[in-house]
Amino acid sequence: MRDDKIDVIAFQELNVHRNNLSVIEAHKQTANALGYKLFIAPTAEVSQIGGTAILVSLRMISEGSVATFLHSHPKGNYVRIKLTNPIFGTLYVWSIYAPADGIQRRNLFLKMAAHVNPETLLMGDFNCVEDVALDTRRSANSPYENTGADVLTYIKVYNKLEDQMRCQLGYHFNFTRSESDDTGRYCSTRIDRHYLPQIINHIWDSEITDLLIVNSDHSAIKSTLRSAIPGSD
Repeated sequence: MRDDKIDVIAFQELNVHRNNLSVIEAHKQTANALGYKLFIAPTAEVSQIGGTAILVSLRMISEGSVATFLHSHPKGNYVRIKLTNPIFGTLYVWSIYAPADGIQRRNLFLKMAAHVNPETLLMGDFNCVEDVALDTRRSANSPYENTGADVLTYIKVYNKLEDQMRCQLGYHFNFTRSESDDTGRYCSTRIDRHYLPQIINHIWDSEITDLLIVNSDHSAIKSTLRSAIPGSD
Protein backbone atom coordinates (compact mmCIF):
# COMPACT_ATOMS: atom_id res chain seq x y z
CA MET A 1 0.00 0.00 0.00
CA ARG A 2 2.76 2.38 0.95
CA ASP A 3 4.72 1.61 -2.21
CA ASP A 4 1.66 2.35 -4.37
CA LYS A 5 1.17 5.68 -2.56
CA ILE A 6 -2.53 5.01 -2.04
CA ASP A 7 -4.01 7.87 -0.03
CA VAL A 8 -7.41 6.48 0.99
CA ILE A 9 -8.41 2.82 1.36
CA ALA A 10 -11.86 1.43 2.14
CA PHE A 11 -12.30 -2.05 3.62
CA GLN A 12 -15.43 -4.16 4.01
CA GLU A 13 -16.16 -7.43 5.85
CA LEU A 14 -13.55 -6.98 8.56
CA ASN A 15 -15.60 -9.22 10.90
CA VAL A 16 -14.31 -7.43 14.00
CA HIS A 17 -16.70 -7.21 16.97
CA ARG A 18 -17.01 -3.86 18.76
CA ASN A 19 -16.25 -5.41 22.18
CA ASN A 20 -13.01 -6.95 20.95
CA LEU A 21 -10.99 -3.89 21.91
CA SER A 22 -7.61 -5.63 21.75
CA VAL A 23 -8.15 -6.60 18.10
CA ILE A 24 -9.34 -3.09 17.20
CA GLU A 25 -6.28 -1.59 18.91
CA ALA A 26 -4.01 -4.05 17.10
CA HIS A 27 -5.54 -3.01 13.76
CA LYS A 28 -4.89 0.65 14.60
CA GLN A 29 -1.26 -0.08 15.47
CA THR A 30 -0.79 -2.10 12.28
CA ALA A 31 -2.30 0.70 10.21
CA ASN A 32 -0.01 3.24 11.86
CA ALA A 33 3.03 1.05 11.19
CA LEU A 34 2.03 0.93 7.51
CA GLY A 35 1.66 4.71 7.40
CA TYR A 36 -2.12 5.08 7.83
CA LYS A 37 -4.71 6.41 10.25
CA LEU A 38 -7.56 3.95 10.84
CA PHE A 39 -11.27 4.73 11.13
CA ILE A 40 -13.30 1.61 11.90
CA ALA A 41 -16.93 0.53 12.29
CA PRO A 42 -16.97 -2.90 13.96
CA THR A 43 -19.89 -5.32 13.99
CA ALA A 44 -22.46 -5.37 16.78
CA GLU A 45 -22.63 -9.17 17.12
CA VAL A 46 -19.85 -11.76 17.18
CA SER A 47 -21.58 -13.92 14.56
CA GLN A 48 -22.33 -10.98 12.22
CA ILE A 49 -20.51 -10.77 8.91
CA GLY A 50 -19.49 -7.21 8.10
CA GLY A 51 -17.64 -4.30 9.59
CA THR A 52 -16.04 -1.48 7.61
CA ALA A 53 -12.97 0.72 7.80
CA ILE A 54 -11.20 3.62 6.10
CA LEU A 55 -7.46 4.17 6.04
CA VAL A 56 -6.04 7.63 5.34
CA SER A 57 -2.32 7.92 4.66
CA LEU A 58 -0.24 9.75 7.25
CA ARG A 59 1.77 11.21 4.37
CA MET A 60 -1.40 12.86 3.04
CA ILE A 61 -2.15 14.20 6.52
CA SER A 62 1.40 15.52 6.94
CA GLU A 63 1.01 17.40 3.65
CA GLY A 64 -1.98 19.37 4.94
CA SER A 65 -5.03 17.10 4.70
CA VAL A 66 -7.31 16.76 7.72
CA ALA A 67 -9.24 13.52 8.28
CA THR A 68 -12.08 13.69 10.81
CA PHE A 69 -14.35 10.88 11.99
CA LEU A 70 -18.04 11.67 11.44
CA HIS A 71 -20.15 8.58 12.06
CA SER A 72 -20.19 4.80 12.11
CA HIS A 73 -23.20 2.56 11.64
CA PRO A 74 -24.15 0.76 14.90
CA LYS A 75 -23.89 -2.62 13.13
CA GLY A 76 -20.76 -1.71 11.20
CA ASN A 77 -22.44 -1.33 7.81
CA TYR A 78 -20.54 1.89 7.12
CA VAL A 79 -18.03 4.33 8.48
CA ARG A 80 -18.01 7.96 7.31
CA ILE A 81 -15.26 10.59 7.58
CA LYS A 82 -14.65 14.16 6.45
CA LEU A 83 -11.47 14.64 4.43
CA THR A 84 -10.29 18.19 3.81
CA ASN A 85 -7.46 18.72 1.34
CA PRO A 86 -5.75 22.01 0.34
CA ILE A 87 -6.04 21.12 -3.36
CA PHE A 88 -9.47 19.55 -3.92
CA GLY A 89 -11.32 20.84 -0.86
CA THR A 90 -13.65 18.74 1.28
CA LEU A 91 -14.87 15.22 0.58
CA TYR A 92 -17.16 13.07 2.67
CA VAL A 93 -15.72 9.57 2.39
CA TRP A 94 -17.72 6.41 3.11
CA SER A 95 -16.81 2.73 3.32
CA ILE A 96 -19.99 0.67 2.99
CA TYR A 97 -20.90 -2.98 3.45
CA ALA A 98 -24.56 -3.39 2.48
CA PRO A 99 -26.51 -6.31 4.00
CA ALA A 100 -27.13 -9.41 1.91
CA ASP A 101 -30.78 -9.27 3.02
CA GLY A 102 -32.71 -7.16 0.50
CA ILE A 103 -35.05 -5.41 2.94
CA GLN A 104 -32.20 -4.51 5.30
CA ARG A 105 -30.12 -3.34 2.35
CA ARG A 106 -32.85 -1.04 1.04
CA ASN A 107 -33.46 0.38 4.51
CA LEU A 108 -29.74 1.10 4.86
CA PHE A 109 -29.66 3.01 1.56
CA LEU A 110 -32.79 4.97 2.52
CA LYS A 111 -31.17 6.07 5.79
CA MET A 112 -27.92 6.92 4.02
CA ALA A 113 -29.65 9.14 1.45
CA ALA A 114 -30.13 12.07 3.83
CA HIS A 115 -26.39 12.22 4.56
CA VAL A 116 -25.01 12.00 1.01
CA ASN A 117 -24.21 15.20 -0.90
CA PRO A 118 -22.37 16.07 -4.15
CA GLU A 119 -19.05 16.15 -2.25
CA THR A 120 -19.42 12.50 -1.24
CA LEU A 121 -17.22 9.56 -2.19
CA LEU A 122 -19.01 6.21 -1.73
CA MET A 123 -16.83 3.08 -1.75
CA GLY A 124 -18.26 -0.28 -0.94
CA ASP A 125 -19.62 -3.75 -1.36
CA PHE A 126 -23.23 -2.86 -2.15
CA ASN A 127 -24.48 -6.45 -2.55
CA CYS A 128 -26.58 -5.31 -5.51
CA VAL A 129 -25.94 -3.91 -8.98
CA GLU A 130 -27.38 -0.93 -10.82
CA ASP A 131 -28.01 -2.80 -14.06
CA VAL A 132 -28.59 -6.56 -13.90
CA ALA A 133 -28.06 -6.97 -17.65
CA LEU A 134 -24.71 -5.15 -17.63
CA ASP A 135 -23.31 -6.15 -14.26
CA THR A 136 -24.19 -9.84 -13.82
CA ARG A 137 -23.47 -13.11 -15.59
CA ARG A 138 -25.26 -16.11 -14.09
CA SER A 139 -26.23 -19.68 -14.86
CA ALA A 140 -29.52 -19.31 -12.93
CA ASN A 141 -32.74 -18.36 -14.70
CA SER A 142 -34.42 -17.01 -11.56
CA PRO A 143 -34.59 -13.22 -11.06
CA TYR A 144 -31.47 -11.67 -9.54
CA GLU A 145 -32.16 -10.45 -5.98
CA ASN A 146 -31.42 -6.74 -6.39
CA THR A 147 -33.55 -4.99 -3.78
CA GLY A 148 -32.34 -1.48 -2.95
CA ALA A 149 -30.61 -0.81 -6.26
CA ASP A 150 -33.26 1.78 -7.15
CA VAL A 151 -32.49 3.78 -4.00
CA LEU A 152 -28.75 3.62 -4.65
CA THR A 153 -29.26 4.82 -8.22
CA TYR A 154 -31.38 7.70 -6.92
CA ILE A 155 -28.61 8.68 -4.48
CA LYS A 156 -26.07 8.63 -7.31
CA VAL A 157 -28.15 10.64 -9.78
CA TYR A 158 -29.49 13.18 -7.28
CA ASN A 159 -25.97 14.01 -6.03
CA LYS A 160 -24.34 13.83 -9.49
CA LEU A 161 -21.95 11.07 -8.45
CA GLU A 162 -20.32 8.92 -11.11
CA ASP A 163 -19.68 5.20 -11.41
CA GLN A 164 -16.52 5.83 -13.39
CA MET A 165 -15.85 2.13 -13.86
CA ARG A 166 -19.15 1.75 -15.72
CA CYS A 167 -18.33 4.82 -17.82
CA GLN A 168 -15.05 3.21 -18.85
CA LEU A 169 -16.59 -0.21 -19.48
CA GLY A 170 -19.36 1.18 -21.67
CA TYR A 171 -21.58 -1.81 -22.46
CA HIS A 172 -18.84 -4.35 -21.72
CA PHE A 173 -18.89 -6.68 -18.73
CA ASN A 174 -16.46 -7.01 -15.87
CA PHE A 175 -16.90 -8.30 -12.34
CA THR A 176 -15.54 -7.91 -8.82
CA ARG A 177 -16.85 -11.16 -7.37
CA SER A 178 -17.36 -14.59 -8.92
CA GLU A 179 -18.50 -17.89 -7.44
CA SER A 180 -19.12 -21.32 -8.91
CA ASP A 181 -19.58 -24.94 -7.88
CA ASP A 182 -18.86 -28.43 -9.20
CA THR A 183 -22.26 -28.66 -10.91
CA GLY A 184 -21.42 -25.86 -13.32
CA ARG A 185 -23.49 -23.20 -11.64
CA TYR A 186 -21.84 -19.77 -11.54
CA CYS A 187 -22.54 -16.15 -10.69
CA SER A 188 -20.25 -13.21 -11.52
CA THR A 189 -21.24 -9.69 -10.45
CA ARG A 190 -19.91 -6.14 -10.12
CA ILE A 191 -21.25 -5.56 -6.61
CA ASP A 192 -18.16 -3.58 -5.52
CA ARG A 193 -18.14 -0.02 -6.81
CA HIS A 194 -16.96 3.55 -6.27
CA TYR A 195 -19.37 6.46 -6.67
CA LEU A 196 -17.20 9.49 -7.30
CA PRO A 197 -17.91 13.22 -6.96
CA GLN A 198 -17.16 15.82 -9.59
CA ILE A 199 -14.09 17.84 -8.59
CA ILE A 200 -13.28 21.00 -10.52
CA ASN A 201 -10.19 20.78 -12.76
CA HIS A 202 -9.78 17.07 -11.97
CA ILE A 203 -10.73 13.79 -13.59
CA TRP A 204 -11.14 10.25 -12.22
CA ASP A 205 -9.79 6.98 -13.60
CA SER A 206 -10.99 3.66 -12.16
CA GLU A 207 -9.89 0.06 -12.58
CA ILE A 208 -10.74 -3.38 -11.23
CA THR A 209 -7.62 -5.06 -9.87
CA ASP A 210 -6.51 -8.10 -7.89
CA LEU A 211 -3.04 -6.71 -7.22
CA LEU A 212 -4.16 -4.96 -4.02
CA ILE A 213 -6.05 -7.92 -2.54
CA VAL A 214 -4.92 -10.67 -0.19
CA ASN A 215 -7.15 -13.58 0.91
CA SER A 216 -10.37 -12.20 -0.53
CA ASP A 217 -13.02 -13.48 -2.93
CA HIS A 218 -13.55 -9.92 -4.18
CA SER A 219 -11.46 -7.83 -6.54
CA ALA A 220 -10.55 -4.28 -5.55
CA ILE A 221 -11.59 -1.03 -7.20
CA LYS A 222 -8.81 1.52 -7.57
CA SER A 223 -9.78 5.10 -8.44
CA THR A 224 -7.18 7.75 -9.18
CA LEU A 225 -7.80 11.49 -9.13
CA ARG A 226 -5.76 13.40 -11.70
CA SER A 227 -5.45 17.03 -12.63
CA ALA A 228 -7.26 17.96 -15.82
CA ILE A 229 -4.90 20.89 -16.38
CA PRO A 230 -2.13 20.03 -18.87
CA GLY A 231 1.32 20.04 -17.32
CA SER A 232 0.15 19.80 -13.73
CA ASP A 233 0.21 16.69 -11.50
